[in-house]
Amino acid sequence: MTAKQRAARAKFKAVVAEAKKLRKKNPKLTQAQAVKQAFAISYSKQRAGKKLGSPAKKSKRKPTERDILNKIHTVKEKVDKLDEAQHEHMSIGSMKSGIKKKLEKQYGKLATKKLITTTKRAKSKIQKEMSSLARKIKKIGEL
Repeated sequence: MTAKQRAARAKFKAVVAEAKKLRKKNPKLTQAQAVKQAFAISYSKQRAGKKLGSPAKKSKRKPTERDILNKIHTVKEKVDKLDEAQHEHMSIGSMKSGIKKKLEKQYGKLATKKLITTTKRAKSKIQKEMSSLARKIKKIGEL
């Protein structure tokens, strides 16, 4: 049983006990009426326990020049950090494309494509294509 279920069961037991008290005081009440009244009493007790106050008031003093300058300074720092992160992210993309070009020069486009693909199906298709090209190259070499 979860904590919520235990809490609900305890609340229900308290309501039933309250209903029994109400029936002792007034025997003409039916059980259903007593339970309804007990739930109403429980709800009113629960509402009384919560504080219903207004939220804390903010101070009405005007911001000074120093406050405004501090806010501007913090915003500038955040913008600089975001700018650096963006440049770093963009440099990663250019680095990847440079590496890809080097691979293509060294091993050919098909081999590079095979290394980059993620699914087995695509890799197997590329491998078949590579092996058929290798067979064609061997035939040309034999002529």
